[in-house]
Amino acid sequence: MEQEITNSNIERHLKSQEYENNLKSWAKPRLFKLDNDNSLRQLDSLFEDGEIRTVVDNAASISNDLFELQYPSDKDDEIAREQFNIRNLDLGVSFGTWVYFPWSKSLVRFPDKEDLRSLRTSRNRALITEEEQKKLYDSTIAVFGLSVGSNVVERLVSSGIGGKLIIGDMDTIEPSNLNRINNSFLTVGAKKVHALGQKISEIDPYIEQIHLENGVSQVELDGIVTANKPDVIVDEIDDLTMKVELRSYAQQNGIPLIMATDVGDKSLIDVERYDLPKSKTKPFHGKISQKNLDLIKGGKISEQERAKILVKIVGLTNTTPRLVESAMKQGTELAGLPQLGSTATIGGAFVTIATREILLGRKMKSGRSIVGPKNILDLESPTKLWYGVKTLGKFALKKSN
Repeated sequence: MEQEITNSNIERHLKSQEYENNLKSWAKPRLFKLDNDNSLRQLDSLFEDGEIRTVVDNAASISNDLFELQYPSDKDDEIAREQFNIRNLDLGVSFGTWVYFPWSKSLVRFPDKEDLRSLRTSRNRALITEEEQKKLYDSTIAVFGLSVGSNVVERLVSSGIGGKLIIGDMDTIEPSNLNRINNSFLTVGAKKVHALGQKISEIDPYIEQIHLENGVSQVELDGIVTANKPDVIVDEIDDLTMKVELRSYAQQNGIPLIMATDVGDKSLIDVERYDLPKSKTKPFHGKISQKNLDLIKGGKISEQERAKILVKIVGLTNTTPRLVESAMKQGTELAGLPQLGSTATIGGAFVTIATREILLGRKMKSGRSIVGPKNILDLESPTKLWYGVKTLGKFALKKSN
């Protein structure tokens, strides 16, 4: 007979939070190459201490994929495939690398580092050369702000860009984040850096991660970020003061900066090439005066002025009547500015492409590109012209007051 669920049972389980908290925290995965006694003893200790709850072994799939990667012309030769697989599987537990993930108490067999990276990017070949792929792997990318930024990181990782990732965000995942952060409800309450860190490690445990759990500040820029100088900075943070600080840092250190901004269905992709010789790139493409930049950095700007500056950065012509209306309802009917998950995905993809082109030394000028489905798919406007004029008029009146 099934155990009856009572309030006392639920309360007792709720008080035992240790495992749940572990699930929501990232820790560096432990890697075991089981070709020596020392590694075997360490892994045995984890088993004996009850630290391993699940073992995942896909040795046959790994070997099969390696065969097709290394001998594509023999793909249909079942005898050659079988001999190759026998050689690998006869190695037993020493084939590949075993990875222990503390948050899920799981032990998983992975391909060795170079094999994993070759397998993960095997479908990139010819489109991206081996030399180019290595250059992309060897890069360090910093992504600050992990809502839209989480989409950027996922696309970077899937593209094999960034052997070292610096990720920063002070917030935790809330239910309302799940329309644009690709996570399950199980991650609600977890720090964004931890949830994303787990996902990165479970795809490629060899990627080095540096987490800024309290977000990025001038202290981290002068310390951790400088010590791990990124090749590209991606700005997806909301704080205007820190946006200005990031650009000042990028300018002083000659680091390119990329930003994707969600505007309804459109994604604005801003590229600021502070790395180019004799670069004349200005923060926000010169949309903000140096006087206002200094006022923002000094914290000497009113909320009303801050709102006006944000409109200048986005550009009123890039907004839609519905987005303007939602902006006016913030604090009354809406808790925050709406963002669409589809747009966050588009932004993540285009930031990844821009990052790739910069790292490979191909043409990528400073400036803004606007990506949206309206013209591509010939979409009908969701609002009538008269409604748009009326809404923009209300906004202009509110702004002037």
